[in-house]
Amino acid sequence: MNRVGNPRIIDGPVPRIFLVGLDDGGAQQVLIGDRYLEVRVAQSFARGRDELPRMQPDVIVVAFDDPGPAAIAELPTLLSAYRAPLLVVSGPVDEQRVTAVIKAGAGGYLLRQELFRLPDAVRELLRGGVPMSPLVSQLVLGRARRSSAKMAAVRPGSPMVNELITNRQREILELLAHGHSYEDIGLALSLSINTVRSHVRAIYERLGASTKVEAVIAAIELKLLDRDSIR
Repeated sequence: MNRVGNPRIIDGPVPRIFLVGLDDGGAQQVLIGDRYLEVRVAQSFARGRDELPRMQPDVIVVAFDDPGPAAIAELPTLLSAYRAPLLVVSGPVDEQRVTAVIKAGAGGYLLRQELFRLPDAVRELLRGGVPMSPLVSQLVLGRARRSSAKMAAVRPGSPMVNELITNRQREILELLAHGHSYEDIGLALSLSINTVRSHVRAIYERLGASTKVEAVIAAIELKLLDRDSIR
């Protein structure tokens, strides 16, 4: 495990990033090139699981060359070792693998051609955003369209978009996107937890989503949520 200590040259704590680098080293090079991040690096999932509880990072980054099923299955084991927002970087992938990575716990997904965005994507994830490469977002939206009869004919900007979810459900989804619990949302909106759960189930069904991240991505792509409002 390598530690790359960047000097703390800004006020307040510098974000601690733990990188599991299974790529050609590109992600490490970009991260350590940002002087406002503190970065530690492991070259295997096993080392990552060992070191994560000691470092207690603010964000976990996993950089693959070509994530196969066995590698994707390791992502939940990292999060079981230490729970932190997870950002994945990889080469080109298909819809099936994007879906598997998100279901495994990723809150952000960049393709390698956008590696230059990685430091900003880390910060966006820390602010509660959902950093995604445009192609990843389109793959998620395509799956959502096939999973929801209500989504099938809806296009961004069309009047039908506003019929997908209610204003109350949009409020709930925005609060979910910011990381609030069902209990917090219930208190904020004067709703019971069971009512919040019912709304969330309806949101997922109407947006063709099976996770919060999928729901948020679909809502952003359809312009039901403003990307800037959840950063």
